[in-house]
Amino acid sequence: MKTENFISIQQICTHYKIPKSFISALHDYELIEIFLVQNTACIDVTQIKNIEKMMRLHYELDINFEGMDAIFNLLKKVESLNNDIVELYNKLERFDS
Repeated sequence: MKTENFISIQQICTHYKIPKSFISALHDYELIEIFLVQNTACIDVTQIKNIEKMMRLHYELDINFEGMDAIFNLLKKVESLNNDIVELYNKLERFDS
């Protein structure tokens, strides 16, 4: 794994002014994955977008971690179903041609 694809939890917490306990709770609910890179706790930079969403849900809408877990599981399911629809639509288009 390349280290430039990771950002330390300390940097995330400093940049967004959030406590480390928030990131730990996200990890405990398996909403994010934490990696050890050179003995430093880090996250993959692709997770930043989801962390920002979860911050808004938690701090602006006062949604607890259980609620965020449910929301993100439902969003994953919706995305999966949308992918299935696109795939089926493409198959149907081939039959119509």
